[in-house]
Amino acid sequence: MAKRRMRRAVCVAAGCGLLLWAAGILALDALAQRAAQPVHGAPTAGTAVVLGNAVNRHGRPNPCLRSRVEAGVALYHAGKARRLIMSGGTDGDGSNEAEAMRDMAAAAGVPRRDIAVENRSESTYENIAFSRVLLGTEKHIAIVSDDFHLPRAQWLARRHWPGKKAQLYAAPDCGDSAPNRLRKRTRELLAWVKTAALHR
Repeated sequence: MAKRRMRRAVCVAAGCGLLLWAAGILALDALAQRAAQPVHGAPTAGTAVVLGNAVNRHGRPNPCLRSRVEAGVALYHAGKARRLIMSGGTDGDGSNEAEAMRDMAAAAGVPRRDIAVENRSESTYENIAFSRVLLGTEKHIAIVSDDFHLPRAQWLARRHWPGKKAQLYAAPDCGDSAPNRLRKRTRELLAWVKTAALHR
């Protein structure tokens, strides 16, 4: 009898966990849709902070990093940002995200004088915290990343960029497979839990 009750309790807990996970994924997608907009509809900001991603994936250039850079470059060329800050640290293979992003943006026609580099961060919190000094007195900032990642970045910016308004601009889809998109969103849910606990 005790074992049966234990099994039932485990099943109930597993079912509740699955429902919470599904609800979280749906909530992330709803928030992500609000962040997606065409470049001509994006508000004008003095600076766009482009959040890093791995430079390489499976030994090849990561299309999701390039997608973020291209989104920042689009803002710059559209006159929606006068300056770009590339934020990202060094990956396990020795590639530095921010420096690779700067080189991509420069190759796409952004003058290097208009690109600042924050090359130490290893998390979204550090992206926000370490970029703060480079923002100076700038009041209106655009944060550029994958759509599902932006709400958490904005949540952190509101707490760690006092006196600044953080706007969102989503990078276009980078061709992830459905399983990979689901994996990334599951990781983002866990990151939300950690972020809320550490940065209340």
